[in-house]
Amino acid sequence: MKKSTLLLWVLASVTFNGCGGIKGLMTYGTDPTLRTIKQVHTLPTMNSIGFEWPKITDRRIRGVNVYRGNASGDKASFKRIGTVGNRYATHFVDTHVKADRAYSYTFSTFALGKESRRSEVIKVRTLRAFSPVSFVKAYKVAPGVVKILWRPHAKQSINTYIVERSVNGGEWKFVSQVQGQLMAEYIDTFVRAGRTYSYRIIAQSYDKIQAKPSHATQVTL
Repeated sequence: MKKSTLLLWVLASVTFNGCGGIKGLMTYGTDPTLRTIKQVHTLPTMNSIGFEWPKITDRRIRGVNVYRGNASGDKASFKRIGTVGNRYATHFVDTHVKADRAYSYTFSTFALGKESRRSEVIKVRTLRAFSPVSFVKAYKVAPGVVKILWRPHAKQSINTYIVERSVNGGEWKFVSQVQGQLMAEYIDTFVRAGRTYSYRIIAQSYDKIQAKPSHATQVTL
């Protein structure tokens, strides 16, 4: 199946919190006569991974269990993260992943409290997050007023800029967020003389994917 078709299926398929959640609480014994899924196609994005497998023809099978492990695929790391409770379904989407990280998956089929042997381990890496905002600068424009300017992000899917601030080298804290890809300034009036303020900007997309923070810019009042 072409990737474009898989994308359409992904949007309508069962996700982490979807069909079969109650079955995910069950403990399964192993039935070696149940056919194991041997071929799984993957489609990673920055914050999700789509899976597609061939149609299941064995009428005994009720659905598919999905297990996720760490990047190295250590056996002890695998936990069941979802259950597709219909043997006619051939897609699953894991939305509980982060950008630019490696994960391992394995699958089994199940029927009446028994499951097949697990499939071979599949290793998948999600896509890299957006690049950070490339330029940011803070200026003292008046007593008790700091203006922060930055270069708008090139990605049109960016619609929010999160402004974080550090005072006198302290921890970074959320200050505000600015809406719109082309909006590129913030005015901070909650500042006091005799302090040093550092600022950084985090670009965020429509679907809440965040880029890494920009470099910090500093101003002393």
